[in-house]
Amino acid sequence: MMIAILLASPQVTVGLDSGVTEIDQRTTYVIKAVNHEATPVAANVRITFPPGLRKVEAAGASVGETHASWLVTMPPGESTYEVSGVMRGDPGSAVAATACVYAGDLSRALVCSTDIDEIPDPEVTPGGIVVSAVLMLLLLLTGTGVGYLLTRARRGHDLPHGRPRS
Repeated sequence: MMIAILLASPQVTVGLDSGVTEIDQRTTYVIKAVNHEATPVAANVRITFPPGLRKVEAAGASVGETHASWLVTMPPGESTYEVSGVMRGDPGSAVAATACVYAGDLSRALVCSTDIDEIPDPEVTPGGIVVSAVLMLLLLLTGTGVGYLLTRARRGHDLPHGRPRS
């Protein structure tokens, strides 16, 4: 019986990609759904976006708080859908978006694809630690050098002229 259900399902594939591995501010997810059938397929293409995605835009889609969906008749071949938004989240955490294609029944997806990205840690100036360390070293050396010269100058004033130092 399971084989009959699988054979009756339309042959559809889906891919999802944001084009980046780290999400920093505005991002766009691209869903590529491919109908491998010779005839159009009535489908619901749906993306569930990660928590923290705000200001969501998805042309032609019904946009909810957690997802966007397109009720479409997919022609044979590839169809593309886009969702963009601004990501807010904890730096260093991973976030995932999942796109699925449903044919009629929303309780069972035909196929799904997930894109996982990271939210980058706050930017650190490249080489900033090295520059700070070099500056600190220069300050210490300058302070040590000045202290040495002042000590030497005072000792020179304390000694009578013409008398060799030991």
